[in-house]
Amino acid sequence: MFEFQCTDDIFREDLILIEKLKEKWHELHVNTSIFRYKLGTLKEKLAGNYVLQLNHDRSVKRRQPEHMTDICQPFDENKFNFSKVSSQEVLYKFWNKDTATNIHAIVVNVSPINYYHSLLCPSIYQMLPQVVTLDSLKLILYIHSVSQDCDLRIAFNSLCALASVNHLHYHLVFEKQKLPIEYANCINIKGPLWLMENYPIPGFCFDGNAKNAAEDIFKLIQYFLSNSIAHNIFITKGCSFNNGDDITRVFVWARKSTTGAKQLAAFNVAALEFGGYFAVYSDEDFENLEVQDLDRELAKWKLDHFDQLCKDVEKLFL
Repeated sequence: MFEFQCTDDIFREDLILIEKLKEKWHELHVNTSIFRYKLGTLKEKLAGNYVLQLNHDRSVKRRQPEHMTDICQPFDENKFNFSKVSSQEVLYKFWNKDTATNIHAIVVNVSPINYYHSLLCPSIYQMLPQVVTLDSLKLILYIHSVSQDCDLRIAFNSLCALASVNHLHYHLVFEKQKLPIEYANCINIKGPLWLMENYPIPGFCFDGNAKNAAEDIFKLIQYFLSNSIAHNIFITKGCSFNNGDDITRVFVWARKSTTGAKQLAAFNVAALEFGGYFAVYSDEDFENLEVQDLDRELAKWKLDHFDQLCKDVEKLFL
């Protein structure tokens, strides 16, 4: 159970969380100048099963990404972090009623991909680097489970997998279109570990509603961290792996590393793109990109030794 502290009131109803987020985000977007750009009518279209969205401003008006060289790069308090954002950017703070000193925050993304794009910053004042923790996994799975908003997706980009800021955060993104990973076929590898089939970039999958989901996912993440494997996480509602019931699908992609700052081209390939959602920056790319182009770009990030990796991680779940 969490007790939520909002900028203007306190509430204890868990299911109000996302509704409150949208209300506050819209209010700030309309009435303040904290955003680096304002969103108008966003153009979207389908390319096969992929979703393309046109966002001219994000490529040129966003904050300069931080230089990343290692997936376990230490936190640097002298660089930008989310504890430095203005109070206006904080939608609300909240905490577990038993640990009120460990404060989490949800802040607006001032360079939004789309409407309501926000950032969840677990334990914001502990100054944690952009490395998944077990507690943060439990938190995001809880938030996703209590949300009744089917548009909510939660994404994480590790360092060297296109994270822009080395301060622990997850993206909260809202999209009405169904994404291909929500109904992609998956095969069981071992126990709770599943693998996507017939997708350009193979990803590991978990049932986020399972009893020990956070611990199982964290076991895989720890392996990636120990072996310096860059990774992305995507959480969404979708059909279960072995019947038609809806579950929380959690995808974890091991991927080739991208050292240095982000390279802003037609689009960047991070968690959202692996999930089938592409924010593109130019009218030409929006009109001309085809399924084959997107498939090819996703496949480019597959690890060369992925088959061996599957055999290695299977041993984690004996």
